[in-house]
Amino acid sequence: MPAVLPRLALVFMACLLLVAPALRPAAADNLSDAYLLPELFEIMAEEGRNSALADGATPLQGQAFAEFERAIDRIYRPDEMRAQFVDNLRAELEDAPEVIADALEFAATELGQRVLRLEISARAALLDDEVDEVARAALEDARGRNADAAKAARLDMVRERIEVNDLIELNVSLGLNTSYAYYRGMMAENAVNDLNAEQLLYLVWAQEPAIRIEIEDWSESYFLLAYQPLSDAELQAYIDYVATPLAQRFNRAMFRAFDTTFGEISEAVGRALGQRLNGEEL
Repeated sequence: MPAVLPRLALVFMACLLLVAPALRPAAADNLSDAYLLPELFEIMAEEGRNSALADGATPLQGQAFAEFERAIDRIYRPDEMRAQFVDNLRAELEDAPEVIADALEFAATELGQRVLRLEISARAALLDDEVDEVARAALEDARGRNADAAKAARLDMVRERIEVNDLIELNVSLGLNTSYAYYRGMMAENAVNDLNAEQLLYLVWAQEPAIRIEIEDWSESYFLLAYQPLSDAELQAYIDYVATPLAQRFNRAMFRAFDTTFGEISEAVGRALGQRLNGEEL
């Protein structure tokens, strides 16, 4: 079975607000609006549903597929996903108040607010297949030998932004972990023919090259699209910030929280599919 992978944790500035447990409810609501958390998890839930239910993602048909679709709708509930992630992030940062303070301080700046909106808007836009195709075509253009100097220079800046937070390696690791969790869920339902733990690891690691290529292509096309309105000076200022030690620590905490959250979600998807496959066999 193909792994069901969400589009992963590429939005660096999201989900800062609810890591401050001393906030009064009204203040937390204001911050939630400022950081667009509800929008982010609506997008991520739609990404997950689209991936799980895409043509060819499962062999289910008829009633079994309809039941699986209902299960996917229950798994990808944005508010529950968001609450789970926030709990995990709070646990990661409970002993690092200086990291939280630094992240919140930057997010309150004009540049921080603008970057957050651009990243969320681009991610929402990429839910449209046509926009995704245009973004990937723009990436190929920027990568080409005949790309003009401005496009090539902007791609170099995007790659620097990706590199300073090690986003490719972190997302590859996250992708492998969620793939493993997906198959583990299927194994729990006895839906993968006599697959043992060693074979499962081999199956997951065999996906690494494809996962890496997809993450490299998607992240570069995504950031090119998101940061298009920024001047070179603005983008460089953002890169300089995310390269700072506190921002690096925050980024790693974000990925650990996403890893835990999406590992549980992917295992639930695997279980849901395994149950329906067993039902079809009966």
